[in-house]
Amino acid sequence: MSAPELLDDLIGEVLLRFPPEEPELLVRAALVSKRWCRLISDPGFRRRFREFHRTPPMLGFFCIDQRVPRFVPTSSVRLPHEFRMPRDDRFSWCALDTRHGRVLLHRHRVWYELDLHQLVVWNPITDEQQEVPTPPIPPEHVYPYCCSWTAAVLCATAGGGCNNLNCHPGSFLVVFVCTGSRETFTCIYSSDSGAWSGPTSVQLRYASVRFRPSVLSENALYYVSDNCRSSKKILKVDLSTREASLIRLPRTPYKHIGLTAMVDGGLGFAAMHESKLHLWSMDPGSKAYAGWTHNRVFELDKLLGPIGNCLESIYELHFVDGIGALFIGTKDVFVMLDLKSFQIRKLYEGRLIYGVVPYMSFYTPGGA
Repeated sequence: MSAPELLDDLIGEVLLRFPPEEPELLVRAALVSKRWCRLISDPGFRRRFREFHRTPPMLGFFCIDQRVPRFVPTSSVRLPHEFRMPRDDRFSWCALDTRHGRVLLHRHRVWYELDLHQLVVWNPITDEQQEVPTPPIPPEHVYPYCCSWTAAVLCATAGGGCNNLNCHPGSFLVVFVCTGSRETFTCIYSSDSGAWSGPTSVQLRYASVRFRPSVLSENALYYVSDNCRSSKKILKVDLSTREASLIRLPRTPYKHIGLTAMVDGGLGFAAMHESKLHLWSMDPGSKAYAGWTHNRVFELDKLLGPIGNCLESIYELHFVDGIGALFIGTKDVFVMLDLKSFQIRKLYEGRLIYGVVPYMSFYTPGGA
């Protein structure tokens, strides 16, 4: 091996160890010289970078700020396209879900009109977008009742061992869920076929879903289900059978609940009560209340410090799928709590924001 090739290998090994949550470091390195820029933008380096770090970092989050959709970066790097909504009427579009480097957008001004709503799958890194046709949910079965709906986007191989390393150019699925007072409909769109599956209907009384990102665990999506006539439950959508079912939560006084994916691949939830954060996990193979284990309790006011004074105004408790963290939102501040280290990171301050959807993806200069 010649000296220049050896030097390139050594430089590549150093660059490979740059933290993915600080993509601005790679941007600066690419500006050192044409040689370094060529190394960093090479597809082989991008592939090795993903394989070395495995877990995509959070680059920021989408939210609604004073009724205006926007992207809030958590890195100082200037990302491509500034992650602005890729539509001419972008102020009427907002993020509904994100996973595997893609974002699912919907027209939030017409969310209540099921036959008019639109969905778009967008890759913010490459700015590629694909419109998704209207799901084939029979309106006559939904409109007579109080209905709610949501949707999720994921890699086509997510249920069968997706490693999150190079999903961007591959196939994807959109899972649509619509709940009424008597029935729950689900159907799945495949980018390979360009069509929706036939809707699957299950009779579930008083199931309800909200516009919140789902939690993916094993081969199922999970949502918090609640309405005024029943206690909180979990709505499970099996990706293999496309059938929905309800899972009971333990009887507790919790007001704010966020579903979590456990390290072992199971399902859990985090809950707020007074100033304490409670963590629960579901026992596999169990049913009803006996299927839950109360694992840990944390004094959240001590963890949050001065922010703990706002605990009574918490309105958002959302698990960040993929990095093991919780989003905690109050009327004045939005923070992220790492469930491994229990370190707090302030993400936003000043105004109340809602519809928060975190975005995780690798970003290297010169490619997706």
